[in-house]
Amino acid sequence: MRILIIGNSKSAEILAEFFSNDPNLLVFTTKEGVYGNFININSNDVEELKEFALANEINLTIVADVFLSETDYLSVFGENNLAILYPDFESLKITSSKAFCKKFIYRNKIKTPKFAIFEKLNLALDCIKNAEYPLVIKPDMHFETQTAYIAETFGAAKKEIEKLFQNDNRKILIEEYIYGKELSFYVLSDGFRPVVIDAVQNYQNEFSIKGNLDNTLKERVYNEIIFPLVCALAEEGIEYTGILGFDVIITPSGEAYLIECNSFFKDIDARLILEGTDVDWSKLFMDTIVGTLADNFKTPFSIKSREEYFGSFRLIEENKEEIITQSARTLNLLYERLLAEGLDNRILDEAKKIWKQ
Repeated sequence: MRILIIGNSKSAEILAEFFSNDPNLLVFTTKEGVYGNFININSNDVEELKEFALANEINLTIVADVFLSETDYLSVFGENNLAILYPDFESLKITSSKAFCKKFIYRNKIKTPKFAIFEKLNLALDCIKNAEYPLVIKPDMHFETQTAYIAETFGAAKKEIEKLFQNDNRKILIEEYIYGKELSFYVLSDGFRPVVIDAVQNYQNEFSIKGNLDNTLKERVYNEIIFPLVCALAEEGIEYTGILGFDVIITPSGEAYLIECNSFFKDIDARLILEGTDVDWSKLFMDTIVGTLADNFKTPFSIKSREEYFGSFRLIEENKEEIITQSARTLNLLYERLLAEGLDNRILDEAKKIWKQ
């Protein structure tokens, strides 16, 4: 099988390496300096990428970068009968625009933190004058250099809001801060019935582990958040096909809040999911594209995880970022291996404190 991976993210790099380890796959990638065969085509140049896929008889294309949401890959590839794992342009609104996502979640009565959307600086500043802190401040769109910011004071919030508007953000979100466990659930959706790939526990997008989540919690999140959202999209004529990530907070009292959605694996989670799941990924992606998930997976939880714990963390040295991943039979051994690889002991202690609650 010939696979083309589009994207410049760490996830694209990890996916290219993962597939390159399979001798039955020939991998091409738009990211230079990584595993696979580099092709010198801009990730946004959908026409040239299509021509490459046709000329090289590519069987499966995967867009592995959440920052490429403004390019309509599916229409161009689909018109040429090329299989591509990526949602259509209409579906992408749920992952590319936090404002659209929040309104959709709220409208469909899925629990989410209180929020407000602003297009003018003065109105945003008026909002935070008498607000309860901390607050979460976000740009509307996904950007590599602009992420969610937790403001502890009015001064910090004001500075962040001003910066976002100065950087040409048309909309920003101000959101209630919800304390609790951060979880990312990943599903494959063929537009109607999502199948759960797996879930990970995350700490500030710096450290993630997979392998110790209670099945009852997974089922609850599926029934309260995942299935209702995919069904609500379908009812509005939006058939989301591809990978869909759900960022969820579980409060100490057990309430589950949906924060936002993502169109691919987060960088910190990609290797955990790929290596920690016992499945033929290329076949699984093709099943998603052609709509045969329901034929091969009788329940939403049919995909099996490997019987190990997996952990990842970000390591930044000399301005170079790496995602370090380890696995082990026990959590304590996993922690020891991650610390030996360079995980900050303070981050581990803070994460464990929250996850144990």
